[in-house]
Amino acid sequence: MEQAKQTLSNPLKKTMVMALMVALSIVLERFLGYNDRVLSVSFSYLPIALTGMLFGPVPAAAVSGLADALGALLFPSGPFDIRFTLIALIKGALYGAFLYHAQGSRYRIILAQALVTLIAHLTLNTLVISSIIGKGFFALLPLRLVKNLLFLPIEVLTLIRLYDYRAAFERMMK
Repeated sequence: MEQAKQTLSNPLKKTMVMALMVALSIVLERFLGYNDRVLSVSFSYLPIALTGMLFGPVPAAAVSGLADALGALLFPSGPFDIRFTLIALIKGALYGAFLYHAQGSRYRIILAQALVTLIAHLTLNTLVISSIIGKGFFALLPLRLVKNLLFLPIEVLTLIRLYDYRAAFERMMK
């Protein structure tokens, strides 16, 4: 009987943790981050990366996409654009693909953040932003490149630190 309760509670715990990660990501992005039309700086990637570490690429993509869509709809900073949500799905999937079962590999953490920065932040987001504000891709790229190169070490170090606490998070899930 006790085993059956644990089996039934694990999907509920997983759903609750994922909902908490969505809420935490929204708060970190919309209230504790800096956002303007061209640049944004926040720690909203941490709950998404943690979801990827604990549950894998599909749940991390779902958390990332939901956080982006709900954040944009509940606390808009401009018109809603589905392209940003699709990019958020890609970021979550990348975190999950590289950080789930990473076995403490700092190389995988560095690679995950480098790919998120290159694919999502520098390429896809810059393309979408350039089409929205009417400036060319290469006109926006230098400023966005400097910001992302400065923030990349901070993101990697915080992800490594988060990974150090992974076992504690996994114990809470049991």
